[in-house]
Amino acid sequence: MARTEVIVDESIQKGKGVRKRREEGGKYARYSEDQIAVLEKAYAVCSNPTHFQRQQMMRDQPALRGIDHKQLKVWFQNRRCREKQKKESGDVAAENRRLNEANKMLKEENDGLHQKLIILISENGELRHQVFNLTSIISTYHLRHRPEASNPQERPVIVDDKGLVSLAEETRTEFLSKAVGTAINWVPVPWPKLQGPVSAGIVYISSSCIGVAARAYATVPLEPFKIIEIFKDRTSWSRHCRSMNVVARLPVNNGGTIELIHTQYYAPTMVACARDFWTIRYTSLLDDGCFVICEKSVSGTDAAPSSPAALEFVRGKLLASGCMIRPSEGGSTLYLVEHLDLEASSVPEVVRPLYESSEIVAKKMIISVLNHIDNLVNENNGIQTLDPYEEPTFRRSFSHRLSRGFNEAVNCFSEDGWSIMNPDVSDDLIMSIKRNKTFGDSGNFDSVLCVKSSLLLQNVVPANMLRLLKERRSNWMNFNFTSHSVAFSKAACFAFPGLGTHNLSETAVLLGHTNHEDEILEIVRFDNISDRKHNASPGDLYHLQISNGMEVNDFGTCSELIFAPIDRNIPNDAVLLSSGFRIYSMGTSSHSNLASNGAYNNPLTMVIIAIQFPFQSHLVEDVEAMARGYLRHVISSVKDISLEAMLPGATPETNSNAANPAMEFNVTSELDFTVNLANLMCQSYRLSLGVDMLGLNSHSTDSVLEQMQNHPYAILCFSLGSVPVCIYTNLAGLTMLETTPNNLQALSLDRVLGSSNNLFLYSVLPTIQQQGYVMLPTGNTMSMMNRAVLYGQAVAWQVLAADGSVNGLGLAFMDWCFPNIS
Repeated sequence: MARTEVIVDESIQKGKGVRKRREEGGKYARYSEDQIAVLEKAYAVCSNPTHFQRQQMMRDQPALRGIDHKQLKVWFQNRRCREKQKKESGDVAAENRRLNEANKMLKEENDGLHQKLIILISENGELRHQVFNLTSIISTYHLRHRPEASNPQERPVIVDDKGLVSLAEETRTEFLSKAVGTAINWVPVPWPKLQGPVSAGIVYISSSCIGVAARAYATVPLEPFKIIEIFKDRTSWSRHCRSMNVVARLPVNNGGTIELIHTQYYAPTMVACARDFWTIRYTSLLDDGCFVICEKSVSGTDAAPSSPAALEFVRGKLLASGCMIRPSEGGSTLYLVEHLDLEASSVPEVVRPLYESSEIVAKKMIISVLNHIDNLVNENNGIQTLDPYEEPTFRRSFSHRLSRGFNEAVNCFSEDGWSIMNPDVSDDLIMSIKRNKTFGDSGNFDSVLCVKSSLLLQNVVPANMLRLLKERRSNWMNFNFTSHSVAFSKAACFAFPGLGTHNLSETAVLLGHTNHEDEILEIVRFDNISDRKHNASPGDLYHLQISNGMEVNDFGTCSELIFAPIDRNIPNDAVLLSSGFRIYSMGTSSHSNLASNGAYNNPLTMVIIAIQFPFQSHLVEDVEAMARGYLRHVISSVKDISLEAMLPGATPETNSNAANPAMEFNVTSELDFTVNLANLMCQSYRLSLGVDMLGLNSHSTDSVLEQMQNHPYAILCFSLGSVPVCIYTNLAGLTMLETTPNNLQALSLDRVLGSSNNLFLYSVLPTIQQQGYVMLPTGNTMSMMNRAVLYGQAVAWQVLAADGSVNGLGLAFMDWCFPNIS
C-alpha cells in the first residue's frame, strides 16, 4: 500500500501567515491511505473537532490507532488552512473574471461615448453656424428697409437714418481729424524703407491720447478700388487677426456702404486674454474724389444690434481709424490711422507694455498692410525683389499657415475643440488637448496635445536669442524619448527627431523671403541614421520653418522661430502643427529706459514656447508625460542659450531671476519698495472696503510699514502675474506660514487660499475684479511646514498702483492659530 509522508509542524511562524512543515524531534508522521480516507470523512462531518471529539474518533476508528493526539490536531489545522486557501484562490479568480468583464463593458461604453462626443461636437459646430447666420439675417432685417416688389430696382436704405448713418458720419469726421487734421499730437518715428514700389512717408505715433495710435501715409501704384479690396480683407495681411465676420452689410442712399463687423485677434502670449471688437465700418466717397474707409467700435447706446458673444475674448475698443485713398497720377496716396484702446489695465503688468505701445500698433497694423500691398504690386508686375526660389503665393500661403497654427497653439480656444488638461494655476506648464483629423499622409492621429510656457530673460535681446536658437537647434530639440518609446514611435516621431533615431541635418533649404525681407521660409531635413546612404529615405523628417525679427532690437520687437512637420504631398487644407518660439522685447526693468548711446538699459525679454504633439487618443497619459519632459528640457536649454545671448557686461546673476514672470519692472531699493507697497496696500484697502484696516492709525508716529509689520493679522501681498508670487509678508504672516522672507517666492497663492476650503484664484478673482475685494469664511490654510493653520475670517483685496492699475492682491487673515497649540 502506498503511503503519504506528511511533515507535522509544531508551530506557525509569526508574520508570514503560512505553516511550514518541520521535523519534530527528528521523527516524521506517516499516514496510510485508509487513515487519510477516514480523516477526510471526519473532516466533512466536522472541520474543527474538539479535544473530546478527537479522542472519540481515535477510539471508534481502528485505522487511527497509533496516531498521536497532537498530530491529529495538527492534521485538522492544516486541512482547514488548505480549504481556506482554496476558497480564497477561487474568490480571487472569480473577482478577476468579474473585473475583466466590467473592464470590457467600460471600454465598449467609452468607445460609444467617444463616438457620441464626436457627433455632438459636429452638431455643435453646425448649430453655431446656424445661430450666426440667423443673427446676421435678423440684424440685417432690422437695419434696412426692403424695396417694394413692384420696384425691384430701388436701392435699399437705412430705416434709422438718425442712428447708424449719423454714427457712420461721426466716425468719418473723427477719422479725418486724425488722418489729415490735428486731433492727435503725432510724433514722427524712424522706420525702415520698404523694398518695393510702395513709397512710405513718415510714420507717426501718438504722444498723448486715449489708448495707442499710429499714422502713416504712402504712395501706391494701384487704383483705389483695388486698395479698398485689399484693406478690407484684414485676415489676408494681418497674422494677428483670427477672424473678421461681416454680420450685416447695407448700402446707403449717398452711395456709401455701412457694415457691422465682429473681429477677433489672437493674444500674443498666454498671460492675457485675446481681444475682439464690435465695429461699424463706413465706406464712402468725399466731394473731392477721395475714398474713405473708416471704422469705429459700436457701444450699447448706439443704434445697432448687440454684438455676437465671444466668451474667451476681452472686448477692446476701436476708436475712429481707417484709410483715406486719394487718387493720383499712376496710383494712389494712402493716409492710414490705427487707434485702439486694448484695455491694458486688465492685463498683468508683465505684458502690459505690449498693450500700451503705439510702436507695436504701427508694426502690426500699418506696416503689415503696406508690406502686403508692396508684395502684391511686385507680383502683379512680375518683379520679385526677394529671393525667387519659390512662387510668392506659395511662400506667403505657407508662412501665413505656419503663423496661424502657432497663434492657435498659443491661444487654444475652446470653440476650436481645445480643452485644458491642468487647470491648476500653480503649474508653470499649460497643457491643452483636442481631437482632430488625420494630419496629411503621415499617420493616423486623432488627437493633438499642446504644451506651452513662458519665461522672462533679462539683458537679452530677441534678435540675438533667436539667432542662437537656430544655430543651437540640436541643444533644445534633441531629447531622449526612450522612457516613452511607445508614445514616441506612434506619435511624436512624426513631429520631432528623437535622440539616437535621427541625426540633425545642419543644412536648411532656403525657399525665400515672405512678407518682408526680415522673414525667411526654409525647409529643414532630419536624416534617418539607418538610411543615410539614401538621398531621401522614407524615414526622413521634414520641417517647414519661418524665422523673423533677426535684424532689429528696438522696443516691441517680435522675433519668431516657428516650424511644423510636413509631408512631400501635404494637401493645401491640411492642418499644420506649428510649434516654436515667440520672443518679445518688453522694454527695460529700470526707470532709465535709454542709455546715452540710445540703447536700452537692462532689456527685458519674454520667451513664449508652444509645442504640439499629434497622437492616438489611447496614448494620452504617456504622451502627456513625454510632452512635460520635452518642454522642461527645451526650457532648460533656452536658459542655457540665454547666457550666451546676454549683452556684453551683463552677468549670469543678473539673469538668474529673469524667469520669474511676475517680477517688477521698477527696480528700487528693497526698503523703498516695501514702504511704497505698504502705503498702496492700506490705500487700496480703504478704497475697496470703505474703511481703514482695524488696528492701523493714520495719526500714529509709527510709519504705515511699521504698523503693518507688527499687526496681529497675518498680512500678505501677491503680485498678479502668470504665476502669482508672494512679494510681502508681515511678521505675523511669517509666523503663521512658518517661513522666512527668503522663501516667499516658493509660496503658492492657491496653497494659501486653498487647503480644505477648495478656494482658488480663478474662483475669487471675478468677485475681486467686480467689487474690489472678497470676504473669505472661516477656514484653514497650510504652513510651509505642512501644518494646518485655522483662521476666523480673511479678506482679499486688489492692490492698486498710483495710476489706478491693479498691481497685486492683498490678503489679511484674522484670529489665526495652530490647532495643536493649546
